[in-house]
Formats: sequence, C-alpha cells, structure tokens
Amino acid sequence: MLKRLLVVLLVLVIGLAGYLFYTSRAFTGELEAIDLVSDDAIFVFETKEPVKVWNQLVSQPIWQRLSAVPSLKDVENQLVVLDSLTGRGGKLESTLSGNKFIVSLHPTAKSEFDFLFSVAFEDKSQDQFIQSIRDKVDPDQVQSRSHSGETIYEYKSPDRNTTLSYAVLENVVVASYNSFLIEEAIRYVQSDHLKSFRDTYKELYASQSEPKDGLGIFRLGSAGVSSFMNGVAQNDQLDFSHNLAQHQLSANLELKFAENKIFLDGFTFYKDGDKVDFSNGKKGGGSLFSNFISNRTAVYFQYNVNNIDQLERIGNAAFAPKNTLMGEVDKNLKQQGFLENLSGEVGYMVLEKLPNSDTDKVLILKATDPEKGLNLLKRFNLNLNQGDSSKLLSDHYKEQELFLINQPEFPAHLFNGQFLGFSHTYITQYQDMLVLGNTTKAIKIFVDDIYNDNTWGRSLNQRRFLEGVSKNAGFNFIVNIPRFWNTLLETSSPHWKGLFQKYAPQLKSIDLMALQLSEIGDEQYVNLELGYNLKPIKEVKDIVLTESMGLQFSEPLIYGPKTLENFNDKSTDFVVQDASNTIHFFNDEEERIFSKQLEGKIKGDVFQIDYYKNGKLQLVFATERMIYAFDRLGTALPGYPIRLPQQEAVTHMSLVDYNHTRDYRYFVATTNGDLYIFDKRGNNLEGWTPRKTSGTLAAAPEHHRLSGVGDYMVALNRNGELYIMNRRGELQTGAPINLGEGVSSDYALIQRGDKGDTQIVTVTAEGEVIRVNFRGELTFRNQLLRPDKHTRFSLVKDQMGDRYYFVVQEYNKISILDSELEVVFEKNMVSENLDYQFFSFGGDKNIFVVIDRVQEFIFLYNLEGELLNTRPLDGSHRVEIKYSGSKNEYTIYAIHQNQFSAYKLPL
Repeated sequence: MLKRLLVVLLVLVIGLAGYLFYTSRAFTGELEAIDLVSDDAIFVFETKEPVKVWNQLVSQPIWQRLSAVPSLKDVENQLVVLDSLTGRGGKLESTLSGNKFIVSLHPTAKSEFDFLFSVAFEDKSQDQFIQSIRDKVDPDQVQSRSHSGETIYEYKSPDRNTTLSYAVLENVVVASYNSFLIEEAIRYVQSDHLKSFRDTYKELYASQSEPKDGLGIFRLGSAGVSSFMNGVAQNDQLDFSHNLAQHQLSANLELKFAENKIFLDGFTFYKDGDKVDFSNGKKGGGSLFSNFISNRTAVYFQYNVNNIDQLERIGNAAFAPKNTLMGEVDKNLKQQGFLENLSGEVGYMVLEKLPNSDTDKVLILKATDPEKGLNLLKRFNLNLNQGDSSKLLSDHYKEQELFLINQPEFPAHLFNGQFLGFSHTYITQYQDMLVLGNTTKAIKIFVDDIYNDNTWGRSLNQRRFLEGVSKNAGFNFIVNIPRFWNTLLETSSPHWKGLFQKYAPQLKSIDLMALQLSEIGDEQYVNLELGYNLKPIKEVKDIVLTESMGLQFSEPLIYGPKTLENFNDKSTDFVVQDASNTIHFFNDEEERIFSKQLEGKIKGDVFQIDYYKNGKLQLVFATERMIYAFDRLGTALPGYPIRLPQQEAVTHMSLVDYNHTRDYRYFVATTNGDLYIFDKRGNNLEGWTPRKTSGTLAAAPEHHRLSGVGDYMVALNRNGELYIMNRRGELQTGAPINLGEGVSSDYALIQRGDKGDTQIVTVTAEGEVIRVNFRGELTFRNQLLRPDKHTRFSLVKDQMGDRYYFVVQEYNKISILDSELEVVFEKNMVSENLDYQFFSFGGDKNIFVVIDRVQEFIFLYNLEGELLNTRPLDGSHRVEIKYSGSKNEYTIYAIHQNQFSAYKLPL
C-alpha cells in the first residue's frame, strides 16, 4: 500500500490519458467520480485541492522520516518530474484545482488492497496542460486494450517494474496499479444496478457534500474498515473486526495538520437509527484514571457515560455466551444492583505483549460503593461453587486481596460481550475502583506500577498520551504504537507482518493514535489524532519470516518446490515430490489439484510445454527411466509416460525448442555421460543414439542459440571436459575442451556477438576461473586463492542465467566474489555441505541464498552481506523466489520435511 499514495500517481495518469485522448474524444457527458467507486471501498478521500494537500503533507516534519521508504520517495520524485513537464510555475496546481479528486482503497485479493484514483473535470480548459505533456511522453511506453467498449491504457514505468492502468470515462479520468479496479469502474459507468459507495452511504453525502474547513474529507464505513482488518489480521484474530462491522457505522472526517499531529475530525452516522449512545452529562467531565494507567499499556479504552447500561447496549456479535453463566450473572449480580452501583466510568488496559507470554489485561470499574460491589462479586463466586467456600481461590498481594472467578469470559457475560480475553478473572478493590485482571500478573503489574509511579499521570514521557484523552468524551481509544508493536506483529497475517517488520523504524515514529467520540446535541462528534515524534531511530533488520501459505503432506518432501504459471489467470502453481515418489500439484490458493505416483525420483527441472499448440500449458519432466507429461488436471498426455531406452539412469533433462515452434526436444544425460535427444513423442533423434561423452555431467546439458551464428549443444563433464556440439551432436571444436582436472560447478554464458566473443565461464575444483569461447579457445585463466586443499569453489548464476557469482568455501568461511573476482561479502559459516542460489530482479533487488544441508537452514542475504531473515528458514532443498514489482515484495517458496511453505518479504 505504501507504494500507491495520493496525488502524483493520478497526476501522471491525467497527463498520459489526456495526451492520448483529449484531442480525439470530446467529453459526451458529465459523471460524478464518486459514482464510479464501488461500495466495497475501505475509505474514500475527496478534495478539490490535491496538489495543496500533497504539498502540506510533504511539508510535515514526519514526511522526512517516512520518505526514507523508497516507494514514498519515488512518489515525491515523480511529482518533481511531472511539475517540470507541465512547465512549473504552478500550472499543475491550477489545472487540478477545483476539479473533484478522489482516492479510494479497495480489497483486491486476500490480504491485498489497491488504490483507485479518479478526477472529474468540470470544464474543458486543460488543453494547455495536456499539450505541455504530449510532446514529452514516449508513446512506446503506453499500450492499450479494449474492455466492454472502453479503452484501457497501460503505462509501464521505464525505471520501475510497475504498470499503471488508466481510462477516460466521459469527463472522469480513472487510474490504478490494479487493472481490475479500472474494469470495475467501467462496469459502474455502464450499469444502473450496481451500488456505488455513495448509494450505500447516502447519509454521508446528505450530511456533507464538500469539506468545510479542512483540506479534504475522508468518508468511511465500519464495513470497509472491517474488511481492511480482515485482510491485515490472521484468521483467528477477527473478533473485533466482526463486532465493528455489525454496527453499520460511517463517518465524514476532515483532514487537518498541526504540530507533530495529523487530525481527522467530523461526525458519525448509524444506519437504521441504531446509534451507540456515548452521552455524558457529568459536570466537569469524568475521571481520566490518569494515575492508574500503567506505562506498560499498549491499548487503552475509556468509557465515560451516564450509566453503565450504555455499555451493555453496544453488544458484540463475536461473543458466544454460556447460557448457564449468563443466568447466574443476571440473577446474582444484575438483579442485585451490581451495575447500578457502577458510575459509568470504565478504563480498560491491554498491556504490551512480551515474548512467550499471554497478553495481560486490566479492567477498571469505578463504583459508587466499591465495598458493596466487591461483596456482590464474592457472593456471586460463592454461589457458583454451591456455597462451598473451600473452593474459593483467593490471594493477597501488597495488602491487596484478590480472588478468582474461575469462569471463562466473565466480564463479557457481565457487559454483553465487551472486554473479551479473560479466560480467568482475578478481582481486587483499589480505592473506589473494582479492578479485574485476566491473570494474577496483570493485577500485580497494576498494583506495582501505581506504587512505583509508573503510570501515565506520573510520567513526563507519557503525559502526551493523556492529552489524547478527553474528560468530556463518552469514549476514548488510545494506542501506544511502540508498546503495541509486538501484538501487532503477532496478530497480523504473514504478509502484513513482514511489511510491518520491514518498515518498523518509520512506522513507529507515529507513536500515538487517539480516537474520541462525543455527543454534541443530536450528533456524534468523532476526532482521530495521529501523533508522532522524530527521535533518532536505528534501522531494524530483525525480520523473522512467517508463513503466508503452508501445506502438509503425509510423506517427507524430496523435490521442489517448482513454480509454474497457471495459463488461465497467470497465477502460480506448484509441484513437489515426496519420498514415496508421488508428485503433488497445487495452486497458490492451497487447492490440491492432483497427485500422481511415479516410477522414480524427478531428475532435473520440471518444464511447461504447449503440447497441443493452443495456449494451454502442460508439465513435463524426467525420472531415472521415464519422461512424464501431465496436463493441469493430472491427465497424462498421449503416449506418456515415455520409457527411455538406455540402461544408465538419467541425471539431467533440459527442454529444447529450437525455433519456438513448440516442436519440443528433450535433451537427456545419464550417469555415464551419454546424451540423448528425444522428440515430444519419444523418438530418439539421429546423432543422439546416444552421443557419448567421457563421464557424468557437472550441470544439465543445454541448448544455446548464438545470435547470427546458430545452435550449439553444450555439455560440461565433472572430469573437466567441455563438449560444444551442433544440433546433430557433432563436436564443433574438433575435440572436447579440457578445462582442468575436475569441475563440480555450473557454468554461465557470456553472450557477446559471434562465437569468438561469446564465452562459457566456470570454475574448476582447484579454483581456477576459466573462460572459453565457442571456437574452443581459452580466453581467460585465473587461479583463485586456495587456503587449503579442502577449499571448495562454485559458480552460482541467477534464475535467468544472466548474472553470476563465485563462492569460495573454506573450513569456517564463505566468500562471495563478483564476475571481476572482487569480494562482495564474506560470512563465517561452518558446514561440510553448503548449496547456493542467486536471484536477481534488477537494480538492487537481489537475494543470495545459502543452504546449509547439514543443519537444514536457509539463509537469505542481500549483496551487502546483510541477512534478510534474522532467523534462517528451515530446509535443506533449493528454494524458489518471486518478486512483485507492483507490491514491491519477494515471495520465497521452500520445503522442509513434509511441509511446503511460502513467505512474504517486503522491500
């Protein structure tokens, strides 16, 4: 989400769309931009001064901190570029000013959201603005497609791996980094039956159509906020979200800035008049509990209402009461006047989460007669135990008596579902308050912190949090974000957890969130404050990756994961093989599509082919004796599996498609170095029946097409002999090229023109880096430092085969060297069996993988030698890594024992 913020992205769209459309298509009518926004929007932000909003945002002190995030810095840089394209001098602002600009956030997939940007022009005076950009945009960067009669244009940024989709719909320009949202906007233009955001939240627009004195107005509903929380939180952490959604609350909030604060304030609305009443008629306000709120508090709720019945009427759909306990509560507490004895002033503390411990919670109930309330609770507890006082559990701490009500969720039964999370309830009295804790430790923390003046009211550092609490507000909600951070990470879904970890220093600069609800006449006023501090921060790299996807199998996995493209929707499918030689095919929605028993283990890679030449892809691979091919549903292709004729077991197989005509060839190597080529029907081709070499291959045999030269078949043997052949298996160098006494590593291809300039590079077992061209000429030799005879050398190329690094593995250290043999980084590492991978996605987006097969650890490094995952992943097999430019994140796929896992790593 941080990659999709506010004005510049839309402004870029206006220029591009205008340059392509404006002179060729006159506006045929006028739409209102909000009518193109679906009612699933998390929020809608509306303004007629987008550049002014942006300028004020970037002028806030917090912006310098947040702009350390590369994607936000990109936004700022793009604004500077666009300003220069429009000629500077305020032309950008004057063009957009007065036109309705809308940013809306929408769910697009599980745990994923994207922005839709739209602007409605009220006149046709933008010709000069459009023309100023028209001559400066490269048309080759823009492609178009048709959807439901409308043209969608897609602009691919030349310096970022992102695609911006946009369209002009009557007088409205819409844009998004998710083309689905553009298509949805088109549906809203063409249909009178779809409910827009304004249709669903009529009360927001009836109350306030334009900002009054703020820069812009946020409109949101509890259903949308709940949807966002559902995406961010883990599945078992959604009770609060469901409770929020049931109230059908909506609000108009105007945006304002103040010193070290960002404000949103306005009024709330409830559908069907089912209003939550937070009225407070107390003169002088209520108690702040300021001297009783522990400095360890992460989240604080305070209710200050006329009577406690108002809390009961809030309700909680997520609460499943125990009927027998509800009956006891009603008979022995409510009917005895327990609730009437409470003043309506309630404080609820959720303390910071500590490692390997439950979250402590403390509920404070101010009472008119606290002794009476305490005695009612004791009698209630006695009745629960059939009058047997020997079963009552009580204790003392610092002269405070505390006793246990051993019933789950007792406070929730007392307050109609409020204050969940009390598996046990420990109760004490302190001054005029009844204090309930979910653990004895919570009660002890409460008492200790008061005793030690470790409370908000006694601490200068925490006083600023009290400024967010209003005595006159019926409800206050405060989050101390640094204290809440561990809970946030624990409750977040794996994708969001990685994001929060990555940006922790920047996000924790916003250290306070305070929400207030107050009754003003017949209206409910809401004020949301975000406070921040700019203390120096240290960059945190403590990222422990957690699963975003996981599947268990009955047998240990021995091969994979191999990622494949789903030809239907471009999503990702996976192949793994278990110890029983069964392969499993499944998708990224964790749907198991098929499993097939094989005769032997997969050797080499798994490839996709278009066997029928119709755009539908199948998978093909080899085992020791067979070549298998299945369609996506697990049906074997005609004539498969193909039983191979050779006696020796297969070690490698590569897929060859000489002219990309889908007339596939299978290039197969065996344990003794015999090479075969079969067509897709299993026929052994002439010249390869077999083509013999002098021993086992060090890497898979490959086909290389040299530009302007022709096709070459290459095989590198472990004994150091290199075979360069033509398509008929004939050596092109007269004899094999001897590179040294042995090679146990892969090779890389350096393609530079003809066969004299194009070279193969590898490193021998003795550490000699060798380059040889396709004429068979050695063009480079360099002996790497070899500290002892046990030093091992490897060449590691990226997933595309374009970039490569060398690894020198000593007894207790590995050194990674670039192609110029300069040390990139070194790491202390003791293991006899290490494997390496390298993934490169352009620029600084690189991951170097070290797999410790002995300890079964997987380490991820950047090219500065910094660990990307503080705790290594479990596994001893090679991983696959994907990069998403639109989300700016990696996805790592790995197997360990009988588990397949996917992990998200944001950048």
